[in-house]
Amino acid sequence: MNYHEVQTMNPTIRSFGNFTSRRRQRGVVLIVSLIMLLVVTLLAVSSMQGTSLEEKMAGNTRDRNLAFQTTESAVREAETYIESIVSLGSFNGGGGLYGLTDIAPYYAMGTTWSDATQHVVADADYGAYARPQYFIKHFTTVKGTEGAMNMSGYGDNKGTGDVSIFKITSRGTGASAESAEVILRSHYGRIF
Repeated sequence: MNYHEVQTMNPTIRSFGNFTSRRRQRGVVLIVSLIMLLVVTLLAVSSMQGTSLEEKMAGNTRDRNLAFQTTESAVREAETYIESIVSLGSFNGGGGLYGLTDIAPYYAMGTTWSDATQHVVADADYGAYARPQYFIKHFTTVKGTEGAMNMSGYGDNKGTGDVSIFKITSRGTGASAESAEVILRSHYGRIF
């Protein structure tokens, strides 16, 4: 018999050795597969948490932007109101309109915005949770040409009328009750 015949005649012995080796490998493959599955699961969970955080950040940015735009619209509405009045008689300390001698409410106090006698509610909500609010304080009056920007003949004549300066404080919110709150303060002047 030659060597080749011996190998084919006795395949069981050779298989028996491979069978033991394969059994050991099957256990290792299972453990490696479970470890890889665990790693892939951890990566997927981490990725989902990151996506969720980014979604919350984008929502908060949108909400803050809405609050800012709403608050700015209240400032524009207050400026329009100032342009529409004929005299300062309505600035008597009530309804969100404060004269020179009146003490305006502190804008950071909650009661300023919850008490309807201390502010004016804007006409539209512009998609926000609540309509923006504002109050106007007649800050000062600049007499004659004191406030003119005409220095050494540079520029046009700015006029000789008295300029009434108003301080506008407005507050707006975002799209929900727990959303961002923005407070803006602005000065606006008008010649009467």
